Amino acid sequence: MQVQFNYAMLFVRKVLTLSLHLVLLFFFLNVTTEAKTVEYDLTIELKPMNFTGKEVEAMTINGDIPGPTLHMTEGDDVKVRVHNKMDVETSIHWHGILLPNKEDGVPYLTTPPIRPGTMREFNFPIIQSGTYWYHSHTGLQEQRGVYGSIVIKTKKERFHVDRDYVLVLSDWTNEAPMEVLRTLKRGSEYYVLKKGSMQSLTGAIQADALKETFQRSLIRMPPMDISDIAYDAFLANGHKKTTFNALPGEKIRLRVINASASTYFYIQFSGGKMEMVSADGLDVKPVPIERLLIAVAETYDFILTMPDEEGSYEFRATAQDGSGHTSAYLGSGSRRSAPDVPKPNLYKMHGGMSGGHGRQMEMTMDHHNMATMKEKMHMPMERPLAPYEKLRAVEPTSLPGDNPVRTIILTLTGDMKRYVWSFDNKILSESDKILVRRGENLRIKLVNKTMMHHPLHLHGHFFRVLNGQGEYAPMKHTVDISPLGAQTIEFHANENKDWFFHCHILYHMKVGMARVIHYEGSEVDPEIAEARKEPTNFLNKDPWFFWGDISLLTQMNEGMLELSNTRNIFSAVWEHDWEEEYDVEITYDRYFNRFFRAFAGTNKTDKDTRGILGIRYLLPLNFESLVWIDTEGEFRFSLEKEIQITSRLAIFMDAEYDTEEKWEWVAGSEWIFNKYLSIIAQYHSDFEGGVGLTIRF
Repeated sequence: MQVQFNYAMLFVRKVLTLSLHLVLLFFFLNVTTEAKTVEYDLTIELKPMNFTGKEVEAMTINGDIPGPTLHMTEGDDVKVRVHNKMDVETSIHWHGILLPNKEDGVPYLTTPPIRPGTMREFNFPIIQSGTYWYHSHTGLQEQRGVYGSIVIKTKKERFHVDRDYVLVLSDWTNEAPMEVLRTLKRGSEYYVLKKGSMQSLTGAIQADALKETFQRSLIRMPPMDISDIAYDAFLANGHKKTTFNALPGEKIRLRVINASASTYFYIQFSGGKMEMVSADGLDVKPVPIERLLIAVAETYDFILTMPDEEGSYEFRATAQDGSGHTSAYLGSGSRRSAPDVPKPNLYKMHGGMSGGHGRQMEMTMDHHNMATMKEKMHMPMERPLAPYEKLRAVEPTSLPGDNPVRTIILTLTGDMKRYVWSFDNKILSESDKILVRRGENLRIKLVNKTMMHHPLHLHGHFFRVLNGQGEYAPMKHTVDISPLGAQTIEFHANENKDWFFHCHILYHMKVGMARVIHYEGSEVDPEIAEARKEPTNFLNKDPWFFWGDISLLTQMNEGMLELSNTRNIFSAVWEHDWEEEYDVEITYDRYFNRFFRAFAGTNKTDKDTRGILGIRYLLPLNFESLVWIDTEGEFRFSLEKEIQITSRLAIFMDAEYDTEEKWEWVAGSEWIFNKYLSIIAQYHSDFEGGVGLTIRF
């Protein structure tokens, strides 16, 4: 009996041991399945690309633009090797991905740059799901093609769909991006002319907007435009038009990423309303929507239900300024076009902040007051703002209630004429870091005092957008601040070290609209500290630009040369009668804001040379004034004004009083031929009348 009992116990022990081994094996297999390592190789190199009929050297990832879609699953470990085969350094930032600071990819701030001919490996766990993207954070490389998409599957999908597609929107210019920026910095109106949106006196009369034009000029506002650049093409997955397979009645999940350098898009679907289910990678309560404004760097997921009738239905992305569009067609058969978006009325102040304008008024931060104001402004539904009031998180997002709350105010500031963009009138290189205490709840009130949209992106965090949804306020990593508008965001400061916060219009960021969020008590990694000592460190740079123009007329020649960065302007201006008489001013200006500059220099004529000291000030009606006193005690005052008559024809006048030479004046007209050349006719009180050419370089 005892022997039988022992055998029975031995059998039970073996069964239990085998069961334990099976359980451990199942656990091991389950863990390794859920935490698999996903590996990618990305090679960045120069390659000719042709999007417009003109071949241009671009920066490609794995030989194409955009780069490949990186597919992952929540819980994966990711290993990405980035190979730089160019002769310049590069970088990759994982936009919207929560990861260790050193993997974030901002050169000199979180990650060393990827040197020419080298490789850098990025390793990070995936602790989220959704639609994201990646791009270079070096110089203006993003405009040249260094971007791609990321799709992270969740462990349990919320919706059943028949197909899942990614749509990457972008803008393309055949010009070198640094030349684009130089054109913007010199205040050139070329891009406005190229887009057909040049404002003029004739246009104001035709639009019945003389009153609005006068009022705007009276408060020293320049002519408005929605975007800075005239693009040569808008792309969907690297093409002007792309297609996706779809059958009648199917449900399609379309993951839309705005990877543009500076273009906002209105998006819509000709097959009916879009059901928005995700914003910036995170789930939101499904909401039907007909037309949406997507800011630069945002992502939205939609579920599209294909109509029962067979056809090829257009998903159209129209540039906010109305200068063009790109399309994706879903399905096969005859094409069903989406409706056109009405072009903005650039003259009417009440055209609304969605048209790039707003009223010159003080605004509260309160979301409901803003909504009321917009309603009073009669903003057209055809050109809506960002859909933030419709976003509602699927779970409460309230911050820890027992944490200290700190509020800061950041003002978005700028000067369109000199193309200076900043926070609190300071560019990145002249600003202090925003200090954050780990564990606090930080609330940031963002007040836009400019006439442009600004999409602000925070690295390494998601923030709540306070949109009236209470504890269900949506979480985002990028938020649009409309012209003369405001938004309030807040987040739990649960990170460390340094993180970038910046406008995601690439050219705005490049000239200084950025800040560094610094966690107090954090130390910089040694390799980053070493990299920050290099002269190529953009954190401390304020780039210089040079340009000029020369007017060659029958009776005289005149011109201007300028070398400047944000605050410092060295210039030379001259007039010469082709014989002996000449007048040359060489000055150094200190820029304070778009209204006021102080200068010192020398004034040399054919008679003598004198030192000068003075100011330049922008008066109401956009009269440019100058006052100086010279070393001989003489005083000079001048007023200058230009009026655009048609899109290409302008008239100008300059009146000057000198206590020694008395009155001198110039009046003339200019016909803009292209970016580099104008035809000019003018009368000068000293040199008489003549005609000629103005050459810009």
